[in-house]
Amino acid sequence: MAGVDGRRGVGEWFDEPALEGDLGRDREVRSVVIKRGVFLFAEATSRLKCALSHAGAKNTVAKYSGSLNEFHVFCDHKGVTLAQWLPANKFLLCAFAASKLSEIAGGTVRGAISVDTEWKGGLCLCYTLKGVENIGPAKLDNQPPVTAQMVDVLSKELDHNDPKDSAVFATACCSLWGQLCLGEILSDTQSKYTTGHIPLASDLKPPSTPAGSHVRHLPWTKTSRSRGKDAMLWRQSGPSDPIGAVENHITVNTLPAHAPLFSHRNAKGASVCLTRKKFLKHCNEIWRRHGFPAFTDHSFRIRGTTELLLAGVNPDIVQAMGRWLLDSFKVYWRRLDLLALLHAEYIDV
Repeated sequence: MAGVDGRRGVGEWFDEPALEGDLGRDREVRSVVIKRGVFLFAEATSRLKCALSHAGAKNTVAKYSGSLNEFHVFCDHKGVTLAQWLPANKFLLCAFAASKLSEIAGGTVRGAISVDTEWKGGLCLCYTLKGVENIGPAKLDNQPPVTAQMVDVLSKELDHNDPKDSAVFATACCSLWGQLCLGEILSDTQSKYTTGHIPLASDLKPPSTPAGSHVRHLPWTKTSRSRGKDAMLWRQSGPSDPIGAVENHITVNTLPAHAPLFSHRNAKGASVCLTRKKFLKHCNEIWRRHGFPAFTDHSFRIRGTTELLLAGVNPDIVQAMGRWLLDSFKVYWRRLDLLALLHAEYIDV
């Protein structure tokens, strides 16, 4: 068995030794499988590993790989052989879950268990996970969202004639009102970007309303992957208007059609990508001076959802505008006390 330090990606956990160990339990079955040509050879296994490694967003796959490696370490320490834990039985899963008692939240353990193997539950396993959840540390408070007022603070502090500042402000406004994930619009590095992953200036469509609202194409999203999605940018009143912010950004940076939409000119006049890290650093530096805590990229998307709901926009419209799958966006609602007032107080009966 591989040592504790031998970390693997998701696709690497499905390999020939595991298959042989599983099939080796029954020689007759193994013989039939090989004779029928069903046994996975190197090329098929390689393709399977590739498919598994691309089954989700990069960060999601990395998280899953970490769960598998953690389970691997647990089995290694307990002397459990590869053939015994692939596939894992219910008792082994219960033992792994119980090993996290009082260390991590129950939901985290559930997530790790679901990644480690396909399992059908079982009363013992369900009760073990419930016990870990009850004894585990308190769940951290939800990340506070960025508000429209905080974007207004950026408007006052940033220089709208500065190339980088104008790009930062346009990104903040679009992320808020467009319910955007920063990973869908910003590059990880400023010197280069992945083609077909972030929007270009040419992905900004002509205005579709007299007020100037328009469609912006997202070539890649976490849910639709490379199929992309169209997202609408609506004109808003006040300093955080995304339409005015984008128009100013494009003018200040004289963006060509082939440039990333949220790129800017540096001190030497060269065009560079605005990265998530630099964007958040710039925003948090300003907000910290005004007494706000540090925020993450998801804080924009969830607040954009809440702002639209608080304005009385139909939840179904908000869900469609934010490209939310099913009702998952309800998990991120903020200020439920105010949302409930809009729809539940003084009901005519």
